[in-house]
Amino acid sequence: MSLLRKIWYRLNLDDCVDLAAQVSFYFILSLFPFFLVLASLLGWIPTTDRWDAFADWLTTYFPSQARRMILTNMLELSHGYASFLSIGLLATIWSASSGFMSLMEALSVAYGVKDGRSYVRKRVIAILATLVAAVFVLLSFALWNLGHLVEGFVTSDLRYFIFFQTQWKFARWLATLVLLLLGIDLINYFLPAKGRPWRWFTPGTIFVALAFAAATLGFNFYVAHGSDIPKIYGALAGFIVLMLWIYAANLILLIGAETDTVLREGPREAGA
Repeated sequence: MSLLRKIWYRLNLDDCVDLAAQVSFYFILSLFPFFLVLASLLGWIPTTDRWDAFADWLTTYFPSQARRMILTNMLELSHGYASFLSIGLLATIWSASSGFMSLMEALSVAYGVKDGRSYVRKRVIAILATLVAAVFVLLSFALWNLGHLVEGFVTSDLRYFIFFQTQWKFARWLATLVLLLLGIDLINYFLPAKGRPWRWFTPGTIFVALAFAAATLGFNFYVAHGSDIPKIYGALAGFIVLMLWIYAANLILLIGAETDTVLREGPREAGA
């Protein structure tokens, strides 16, 4: 209980509720430019013509009410891929990095460090984080396609089909959790003003991964079965749900950072 009280105190001290709202606003603005970056990268890869399948796969991870809106806008991007080194795409990458710029400031506050980096340095880090995130998403899509390719080979033999189906579902969820933990570690290591020592697993990162998965499942269930959002907001329901989901994800990320900060400061306070 003492740990929870300390975390709650720091959340209020750093005003993480408002910080999460600020970060969510910038992530909403940068979401569709990020999709355009993904479209350009996917179109740049030789012999790749899988944008429709990619868009359908990616939207399965978004809240159900927001899926159709996001999928429609993503498919509109398939009418023409931008050149990988075009001025327009560079401007799009710049816009897509705004979410990470805001997240850098929020994480620096959550970790209790003063951000003295120049604007140019922060923008470069945010752009690199945007590109790394895009590569992560594309790698996840490649692994998903690899699983379906292997499934096509084994489905010809019924003896291996049931076994493969069970093992593949478990491996897919395990790989998703590992990639999520790795992504959270990279965010917490590179984005704050003063990076913490590299650790594969911390209580904060594990909390973020598990809480994010649970929040996504619970959020989908609530919107589908216990919420009046679709009735009240009508055509805007998808956008409202998307904003709430992104806000919850950012708040969970800040809570994880505050948790690691409290645990790191615990021995110092005890020594004092």
